[in-house]
Amino acid sequence: MRPALVQPRPAVAQASLGMMGHLLRSWRSLHWIEAFAFVTAALLFGAIDLASLLELRVGDQLPQVLARHLIVPVLSCSVLLLCWLPAARSSPIHPARRWRLVAATLLGSALTIAVIYPLAAALPWPSVCDIYAMTHGKPRCNDFRLAEVIGDTLWVFMPALMIVGVLEFRTVRRRQDQAAQDLLREHSQLRRHALAARLAALQAQVDPALLFDALVAIEQAYDRHDPDASARLERLIRHLRIALPRLRDAGATLGSEAELIASYLGLLGDLDGRPPAFECQLGSRGATALPPMLLLPLVQRALRLGHPGRCWLAAEGRRVVLGFDEEGLCSEDADLASLRERLAVLGATLECTAAPGRTEFKLELTP
Repeated sequence: MRPALVQPRPAVAQASLGMMGHLLRSWRSLHWIEAFAFVTAALLFGAIDLASLLELRVGDQLPQVLARHLIVPVLSCSVLLLCWLPAARSSPIHPARRWRLVAATLLGSALTIAVIYPLAAALPWPSVCDIYAMTHGKPRCNDFRLAEVIGDTLWVFMPALMIVGVLEFRTVRRRQDQAAQDLLREHSQLRRHALAARLAALQAQVDPALLFDALVAIEQAYDRHDPDASARLERLIRHLRIALPRLRDAGATLGSEAELIASYLGLLGDLDGRPPAFECQLGSRGATALPPMLLLPLVQRALRLGHPGRCWLAAEGRRVVLGFDEEGLCSEDADLASLRERLAVLGATLECTAAPGRTEFKLELTP
């Protein structure tokens, strides 16, 4: 009987393809800083032996000696890079990552010696060692023994491991900085969501005293057969429709906030509160997104602190201006501090400017 052919296992084939794909991806991901670090270190180590040329008479062989001692280290760093990159691009949280880096560096050092020895024997250019040997009447430095191979491998391994350690430290530091930035970004988003929920809850609240007074005033108007009673009721219904947002509403716009201010002041007028006349000039900025309950608290605060006769709202680019024809409204208090806290979370700023006979609140929105 003919023995059955052993078929390769699909899992082994997939693992081999995955390993080859990882090698190719890691080699293609080489960053210029990494290549610069290896090449610079290789040239520095190659230039160590060149200092002895000052004591030797090289003559016309100087270009060949320089080329030999600069090309060989660059080739060495190329071999080390090919071995180091797959380990460096492996999982950053693998428990054996450090041992992988050490093993890859040791393998790269051994392969470097395996490539350099035949290359050094094949190059016709002399080395510093050859120049020194010829100067003292000794044979060329081409006697490679096992002890020299091991020593040269360790000579390559130790500085290469230092370079790998520096690059790994840089990678870990960059990863930690990125994780810290992600946490800060996530924390900022959570604060924004929490603030948006708080503002939505504030927007959904209606002053019960104001609502009760409005209902009583409407009832009295109907009892007196006041022809304006129906209009008062319509204004109350309109204010409630504006002030009570639906739960699915995630925010507001500059136009809806202006409409809320207008309905609020109109309701105060029905209660003989003598609210200020409201002027609104938004132009094409009415659809600008705006967190709720940022403008109405400023209006309510102004009415508590003074008796403005006119109130205006205007949009200038990303800046919203809410003004009153009364000065002395810029004093810091709990309401203004709370509003500034909300704006700080949203990345916006609030500036209050006062002039004779007027006060303006300038709200700078984030892009």
